[in-house]
Amino acid sequence: MRHFAGITLCLAVLFMFANIAFADVTTSPSRLVLNNETRAGQIDVHNSGGHSLTIETGWTTIAQGEDGVLHPVPQGPAADMTNGLHLWPQNFTLKPGETRAVYVVFDPKTPVETEQRVHMRIDADRISGKGPRWGLTLPVFIRPANLTVTTEITDVRWASPQSLLVSLYRQGGATPYGTLGVTDNNGQILGALGNVTLYAHGRVIRYEIPLDAMPDGSGFVTYLGSGEYTNQTFDRISFGVKP
Repeated sequence: MRHFAGITLCLAVLFMFANIAFADVTTSPSRLVLNNETRAGQIDVHNSGGHSLTIETGWTTIAQGEDGVLHPVPQGPAADMTNGLHLWPQNFTLKPGETRAVYVVFDPKTPVETEQRVHMRIDADRISGKGPRWGLTLPVFIRPANLTVTTEITDVRWASPQSLLVSLYRQGGATPYGTLGVTDNNGQILGALGNVTLYAHGRVIRYEIPLDAMPDGSGFVTYLGSGEYTNQTFDRISFGVKP
């Protein structure tokens, strides 16, 4: 794995993310990380719409395809994936403008040896019974505090006249999270793709990055961390001119 320091301020600003937002429900933060030292956390659920909502929380499982797209698994999480995890409250109401904290606690007697992941699902229905059901998910990770990221960019190639196909590979370790950014040799930002993660390990995940501008020659793709990995560079690799 290659490590690079010296991230420019403009790159760091570009790669900042907003909170998860879905219809009339927003959450902060957009992901939760617990470890052997910090075994409790909270997710603030906010009703940003104009209707009172009933909220239901629970656990679900998300799988990742080779194209990076996340897919819900119908049968939900296995019992051992939520062993020691406690979620409260699981049912509550929110008036317009209200915020409620949802607490996640990991049993202090349960050992933390490797990373495990499960997704919290939040379903929202209007109390009036009229309107669609909204749902969103966010990942909850439990891992040792010192678990490192072992991720690299294995290949970059042109996917179209104005987009790059970037291959990422994770060999165990902690799940990375961040942004793929494309710059030219002078450091000018050409394009970026946020919310990039690698749930699966031991296989290649490919992301296509659209470019707002074309490089005058070769350039670089950088995988820059966000969230708990802010200002950490996972990998950086050069790519050639468009054929």
